This record gives sequence, C-alpha cells and structure tokens, in this order.
Amino acid sequence: MENNEALIIQILAHRNAAQLKLIRETYAATYGEDLLKDLDSELWSDFQRALLLWTLDPTERDAYLVNEANKQLTSSNWVIMEIACTRSSNDLFLVRKEYHARYKRSLEEDVAYHTTGDYRKQLLVPLVSAFRYEGDEVNMMLAKSEAKILHEKICDKAYNHEEVIRILTTRSKAQINATLNQYNSQFGNAINKDLKSDPKDDYLSLLRATIKCLTRPEKYFEKTLRLAINKLGKDEWALTRVVVTQAEVNMQCIKEEYHKRNSVPLERAIAGDTSGDYENLLLALIGHEDA
Repeated sequence: MENNEALIIQILAHRNAAQLKLIRETYAATYGEDLLKDLDSELWSDFQRALLLWTLDPTERDAYLVNEANKQLTSSNWVIMEIACTRSSNDLFLVRKEYHARYKRSLEEDVAYHTTGDYRKQLLVPLVSAFRYEGDEVNMMLAKSEAKILHEKICDKAYNHEEVIRILTTRSKAQINATLNQYNSQFGNAINKDLKSDPKDDYLSLLRATIKCLTRPEKYFEKTLRLAINKLGKDEWALTRVVVTQAEVNMQCIKEEYHKRNSVPLERAIAGDTSGDYENLLLALIGHEDA
C-alpha cells in the first residue's frame, strides 16, 4: 500500500462509520489483508493512532479505548467514565458485547479488577453496567425529593453514599437534569460547586466530571480539549480521543462551546498545537459535519 497520507486523509476523514466499514470490507476482499493492519504497519505516531481510531467502528473503538484504559498500571478512570456517561444506553450495551467478544472477558470485570476503593465499588462499575431510560419524561416530585437527598449527603460529606451513586448511575439523563435543576433552585448552588470542598480529591473530581458528562457533555469535552491543547491533559492523547469519538456525534456543539469559553475557534487552537498530517486529519474530522 503506497504511503500517501494526504490521499488517505482525503478518502477516510470524510466518510461516516458505515462507509468506513464498507471500505474495510472491500479492501480485505480485494487484497486479502486487513486495512487496519496495513495502516498500522505503514504510518506512525499521533497521525497513525488517530487514523486507526477513526477507521474503527464506533462500538469497536469504545471497546478498544476501555481496554487501553484498563491496561494502564492504574486504570484511566476518566476515559471509562466518559464512555459510560456520554454514550446512549444501547450504544453502551453494544460496547459491552463487543468487549466481551473481542477480549474474552466482561468489561465490568476488567473495570472492577483495575480500579480500587470508591472508584470501583461506588462509581465506575455501576456506570459501565447501566442501562438508563432514554426518554424525555421526568417526575418532578422525584426530582425535588432526590435533590434534597443529594444535598443532605453532600452537606454530610458522604460523597460515596449509596443514594448519591444510585441516583447518578440509574436515573435517566433527563431525570438527572431535572433533579440538578431542583438542587440549584432549592439550595442556591450548582451541585458541582458544592462538590469542590476539596479540589485535590481525585474521587470528587471524577464525580464532578461524571455529572458534567451526564448533563452537559459539550462542556466536559470542551474542557478536556482545552487541557489537552494546553498540555495539562489527564492523558497524553485526549485530543485525539475526543476529536475522533465526537466527530460524528456532538462536534458542532463542542466547537461552539470551545469558541465561547476560549475566544478562539477550535480549528485555530488545534492548528497551533499540532502539525503535518496529524493536524490535517484532526482539522478534517472537526469539519466532518460540513463535509
């Protein structure tokens, strides 16, 4: 396969998941080889990794990302939380199935094995195991009562209390939004402000990020991109992960949020932080919706 990165970007960066799958199947039938293996052998570094991630089916990609997080010496909790909280219930179910088939283990058992304490027992395993209701219906009486429960537990600093975890890991996103709006109205503070009692507490940081992912994912992804571009990210390839996983999902909202928060278009920020084929691929992907 001729090593022509510009042509590869032109062909692959402007295709959706179904088209990419067809390209992979056609390539395998024509040349008797897996396109992913060919790409893996001929390209390199950040560009290679971004292209490989993009070429994967979204379900395969998420299973791969969780497995990569689990393989780290201490699990990359934020990546696992991000996938569990920003995918639909059905998509997360399919990721669990794909993980099971590909790695011959359950996603839940690997997350449980690679995490400890509050992370495992209280938060991550329930999050990846969830199958939330996806509808828009909300119960306002329930929202009021559960806002009160959350406030009581936070005032008691019982951040890992089973009721806090139950609400965040089982309620629909619409119901959680209604509950947190009630929290704000009843107690005069956004819940994440009340969860900043110890800014250096890793569990509280993850809990705040969980709430942001469930309620305002574009704000979570904007911050992740900002930290990655400013070289303060929690993992070295957050920029690649967010751009690739969100290109077909929520990129326009993320771009608007980024511009509003930083007074700089995301395109310019990426161009200033990257170069070469890697830059060209990322810029093609964040403009994907307009392609």
